[in-house]
Amino acid sequence: MDTTRSGEQVSAQIGKMGVVALTDSGFSLPDGQCFNIKNDGNAPVTLSVQLAGMPDGDSVTTQFDCGWNPEIVKKIMPTSLANTNLKWGF
Repeated sequence: MDTTRSGEQVSAQIGKMGVVALTDSGFSLPDGQCFNIKNDGNAPVTLSVQLAGMPDGDSVTTQFDCGWNPEIVKKIMPTSLANTNLKWGF
């Protein structure tokens, strides 16, 4: 498996995926695994996320276009968006 310049594991292929279920505390995988985001909706969405190499509590706001996005995410922060059609994958 390849790594990013910051040492995070990355793969150009998605081998496992699931539905992003946003809650009041946001979304992260139970084991802390980092993931990519697929926007299965019809329009871009803007989310605040903690990227793989960021310290806990830090986040960046970015737009996620339809389809798979390149950002390697550790956590999606709480959002007021409803009815998002997001998937996680790695």
